[in-house]
Amino acid sequence: MTTHKELPASQPAAMRPMEYDVLGQLVRDVRPENTLEVGMANGQSTIEICRAAQQIGAVNHVSIDPFQSQPDGWGGRGITAVNEAGFGDAVELIEDFDYLALPRLVTENRKFEFILLDGWHSFDFTLTDFFFADLLLATGGVVVFHDSALPAVHKVCRFVETHKAYELVSPPPSVELNSITSKIIRRAATFLKGREARKGAHLRRTRWYSLAAYRKLKDLQVGNTFFESF
Repeated sequence: MTTHKELPASQPAAMRPMEYDVLGQLVRDVRPENTLEVGMANGQSTIEICRAAQQIGAVNHVSIDPFQSQPDGWGGRGITAVNEAGFGDAVELIEDFDYLALPRLVTENRKFEFILLDGWHSFDFTLTDFFFADLLLATGGVVVFHDSALPAVHKVCRFVETHKAYELVSPPPSVELNSITSKIIRRAATFLKGREARKGAHLRRTRWYSLAAYRKLKDLQVGNTFFESF
């Protein structure tokens, strides 16, 4: 996702191959009737979600990407790839900004069982995406954050864990560290926490990478004065 004045970065927008595998497996595990993503970009995550959804039933996918068709944006590369993969008729592309498109979906009483958030990664935009995703996600559904190692996205993950009724279904997200000393300290702390912590860290480094997934347990609006540090 980008603002009105900012266009996508020039580098290719893609996940690691293993992240696509994880994404597809999550869809097959959840067995959603309706799926949603913020950020189509080159269309690879769209295709992976649709392919997995097709394997367990019908494909009903919504993708929000304001710059998909713009020549100085993605130039239609994502939707072209989706069409070539045979999923064009099953994908509803909304070429508008997420902070405008998501509220409309809420107003339309749309519900989704699987949501991928991979838009603009500043804290305010990511938190806004999650706010509306929480309203759109059915109980028992799963929301997935990409690039959860980025400090701003990781902070939103911490908000989810401390303020909303969700359970973590991925290894705990791990924020990126620039200092070698900090990395050594974290590795030592993980070792001391025991076998499960070490297993989770290994899966994070070798399979999940920057994907963080949470299952919604129930709708929850915290109290008017509630706050917990995150």
